[in-house]
Amino acid sequence: MSLPAISQSDRKVLLALQGLVVGLPLFLGGRQPLAVAAGSAVILLLLAVTIRERRRRGAAPYPPGIAALVGLVGLALATTLPLPPAVLRLIAPATARLYAEMLPGWPGSGGWTVWRPIAIDTYGVWAEISRFSIGLGAFVITVAYPWRAPAAEEDARTAVFDRLLLTLLAGGALLAGLGLLSEATGNGRILWMTGVPAWAGRVSGPFVNPNHFAAWLGMVIPATLSYAVAMIGLVSGRLRQAVDGARAKGMRPRQAWLSALIAHQRRLWAPLLTCTILLLMGVAHAGSGSRGGMAALLLGLSVASAGIARSMRSRSEPRRARSWGLAALALGAASGASVALWLAAERTPSLAVENIDVSLPSRLAVSAEGSAIVRDHPLFGTGLGSWLHAFRPYQAPPVEGGIWDHAHNDYLELAAENGIAGVALVMLFALAVLRASRREQTIRAVQVRLGPHEPASEDLGSFELPEWRAALREQPFIRCGLAGGVAAVLAQSLVDFGLHMPANFLALMVVVALLVLSGRSRRAGGTGALGLLLVLLAAAAGPQVINSARMLAHAAPISPRDCLEKADLVLAEEGDRGRALALVRRGLDRSPASLEGHEALAAILGPGPATEAELRRALALSPWSPEVRDRLALQLWARGARQEGAAELEESMSRFPFLTSHAYLGSGGELEPGDAGQVVRAQDEGDGLNARLAALDDEMADAIGRGLNRALESSAGEERTGIVEDLVTLLEARAHWREAATALQAEAGRNARSVSPLVRAARDYLKVDDRAAAEQVLRAALQRAPERGDLYRTLAVDVYAARGDFPAAESVLQAGERNALDMLPVYEGVTEVLGRRETMGIKKLTSATPPPSAPADDQEVVP
Repeated sequence: MSLPAISQSDRKVLLALQGLVVGLPLFLGGRQPLAVAAGSAVILLLLAVTIRERRRRGAAPYPPGIAALVGLVGLALATTLPLPPAVLRLIAPATARLYAEMLPGWPGSGGWTVWRPIAIDTYGVWAEISRFSIGLGAFVITVAYPWRAPAAEEDARTAVFDRLLLTLLAGGALLAGLGLLSEATGNGRILWMTGVPAWAGRVSGPFVNPNHFAAWLGMVIPATLSYAVAMIGLVSGRLRQAVDGARAKGMRPRQAWLSALIAHQRRLWAPLLTCTILLLMGVAHAGSGSRGGMAALLLGLSVASAGIARSMRSRSEPRRARSWGLAALALGAASGASVALWLAAERTPSLAVENIDVSLPSRLAVSAEGSAIVRDHPLFGTGLGSWLHAFRPYQAPPVEGGIWDHAHNDYLELAAENGIAGVALVMLFALAVLRASRREQTIRAVQVRLGPHEPASEDLGSFELPEWRAALREQPFIRCGLAGGVAAVLAQSLVDFGLHMPANFLALMVVVALLVLSGRSRRAGGTGALGLLLVLLAAAAGPQVINSARMLAHAAPISPRDCLEKADLVLAEEGDRGRALALVRRGLDRSPASLEGHEALAAILGPGPATEAELRRALALSPWSPEVRDRLALQLWARGARQEGAAELEESMSRFPFLTSHAYLGSGGELEPGDAGQVVRAQDEGDGLNARLAALDDEMADAIGRGLNRALESSAGEERTGIVEDLVTLLEARAHWREAATALQAEAGRNARSVSPLVRAARDYLKVDDRAAAEQVLRAALQRAPERGDLYRTLAVDVYAARGDFPAAESVLQAGERNALDMLPVYEGVTEVLGRRETMGIKKLTSATPPPSAPADDQEVVP
């Protein structure tokens, strides 16, 4: 039997919504601009159709929270409106200060736009509204469309509920299957042909980030579980009826169950298929390796289990209710334990995933530092889509590196971008939705229930629904699963930014819409607010359409990013520096806090004070950027301001004390050569970094060394070890062997089990022929690691045999034969010592003066 019918025109609207739910995740989770543009256009069209049908059909349900949604979108657009400088300083003083620092001469001069908006990136606001419009529009259309069934006695909302729920389940099965298949047979790219690299060893399906894939599945798995529980209850109730009937006829229990299974085998396919889908999604979710996603899913399942227990208690099934209540407690405890294990794993280097994923401490650190944005921009925030630009000035250790384009906390990002006003509107929307979905409608199963004691409805007694249909009427169960999915994604949003993926936000809003559809009846009205929402969303899409048209017409774009890309293209292909400069300034005028814009302007301006000023502005936006600070330092150095340049180099190295983090030490950098002999020696050793370090000017090398030493004062653990390694590399490349050895000895003194620094220090002492110091260091190393045969060989050959003390060398090698585990270096040392002794004996023999001999009588003596 098919699902309840809806009218032909309404079916097209519903099919479009179903297509978005299943199709949008296939486009990298909705990240692709073309998918966002197409999805936003479809939503705008469906919203217009919804308004038209509401006016044609008369009374239509009021969409809950529509006033808050209109206010939220209107607030976001209002932040893009230009304001006079005086008004801007009054309501957003931090934003006005930012404009004054980033736009030289503003507001009085400089050629910049005088009236400026609250949002620091207006185009980012429009683009972000379009991304969120897909989910918001889907919610509004689902709850506000005047759905109509062919028969007056049928409930069209129930048909919409059933179809959308099954669409989510089918989408979950599709995405989970794609994820597992691509992981098993993939070529390292997402969906085999996108060109986007997939995460090795983690299932991500069509999403770029496995955590976002886990978030999507986490919304659907609890609902699938509830649906499976409802269906299994119905099937088991039918089986129990058959078994009771067979037992009443005198059949044995085992035979009665076999008879019931055979008689009702056609009823088993639906629960088996649902359980298979649930298992498939569970395996895919576990394969994603998302620790935050796992904790959130366990919490969502706990919420769903608690709801199921409550529903069973209301049906007078205390035993099963108690079991589900205990399951809810266990799942809740497991969720908390998974978070604790996540934190413990981050403290264990072998289990940490910082190299492939952001650690939980880093996420929390970003939230702590990003809260300063809310403090400085409390009322209206910095504008939608501006987190990347707004966070950079606040970025500091321990998260000084990387590009944090999102906060890894959706709530903090909401507050930072929209301020108190935006948060208040979101809370009003949430309260309205909660109220609308609080009480479910009473929809009874038609014939098959959880027990034999419930008869079929009299009006529909002539037929019975299949279990998969009847389970859809168990809305108290299914609502528990939907609520669990909402709880899961909201919990994961505390440590992730999954809701910024259009596909995830769309799925969340559809789940919320299902809760509203199955909730209390609503009053009519709200069409005017829907029209206003459509106008606002279209207004946000307008500038993006204009920008695309201008790009096609080869005119100056509106988007700041497109301005920078076009400027780079013009400069590279046409060499038109003036036009490129105009495009960059146009981009900066629209997004003054763009780090990339100030860097591009500095690159176009060329060497000089103006470039240095732009680099200093870029440095104010990103104080911990080694690239910007190094560029400024080299500009100052090239201009002859060596003291200022050295100070910036020192500061840059102290902030990022790793040689490989600084591009000017890599290949292709232009540096003034130092000592030619050092350069030749480093090149002969085949180490490009050593060659670059050897080529440094003495003042520049000293500045780098001071920066590394400053970093050492506040470092510990593995970070300190890496800094010492780089400092020693610098000293060795500059042929400062004794200083390098001293630094290594000092580091070895901090760790009683460390041996490698002592070995390297001995080698450096031998470079300057200080065998006494090398002997002391090697003896200390042997005390720490007497099992290492190479230490005995080095001490015997390079120290004792080199100075002719062969008895001491033999004694050391004999000790090595007794204690070393690796005997090969000891045997090699014996051979080398014997060879040196023989060589030294031959040299003594050949250098000795021969005794005089008496001349023969007939031999002429030459005086």
